[in-house]
Amino acid sequence: MTIQLTRKEMTALLYSLKGESKQSPLLIIEKASNFTSPIDINIPAFLIKASKRRNLQEFGLSTNEIVSLANLCELTSLKSTSIQNWIKRDVKGLIGPPELGKKYSIDQAAMLLIVKDLKYVFDFEKIRKVLTEVFNTLSDRSDDLINPIMFYEMYGTILEKLEKLPLRGQTLEQQIVEEVNAVPKKFSELTESQWKTIERILVTTVLAVTASHLQTRAQVYLNERLN
Repeated sequence: MTIQLTRKEMTALLYSLKGESKQSPLLIIEKASNFTSPIDINIPAFLIKASKRRNLQEFGLSTNEIVSLANLCELTSLKSTSIQNWIKRDVKGLIGPPELGKKYSIDQAAMLLIVKDLKYVFDFEKIRKVLTEVFNTLSDRSDDLINPIMFYEMYGTILEKLEKLPLRGQTLEQQIVEEVNAVPKKFSELTESQWKTIERILVTTVLAVTASHLQTRAQVYLNERLN
């Protein structure tokens, strides 16, 4: 059985790995996949190990573990060589060096998931330009407009809503903008201009992921009917 998490379910997994959830990674996957035993499903070993932690300390990830994590997400395919190139070259300034010894933090992992979603549509130059508007000094997450995991959660929630909603006579872009505007503004400290920046990049990211999903579904649809 293959695990296919939505981005909203992936967010729950990220919070668990960061130590900010009482639910273990295995419990989150169990709820999402309806399996009754780890034997029934191919669960990465690091998630089993993380589920056995006796405290809620953050669980650092290697590049290979980040790849395994990313590939649990629906319609996502990522290779270790890609991550290595991104970290060392393409988005080095966005990710920075490992923050937990030799391992990457969950915020850094979330940033790579965001980069992956944008990469479906944009080149790295555009991705760097877009994300540095929201995520500022790498060594100090406190000056970001929004936390990477929270940003991922917000567009994951919007994507899940779009799956269940008809277009209601609107264009897809109009409906995405409407859903983004409906997101509770939990950030009272942000100025209107700062929220507009987050809003614009949220819409952009949701459109990018939607485009990639439609492309993948078109390929699957055709392949199923050619065989």
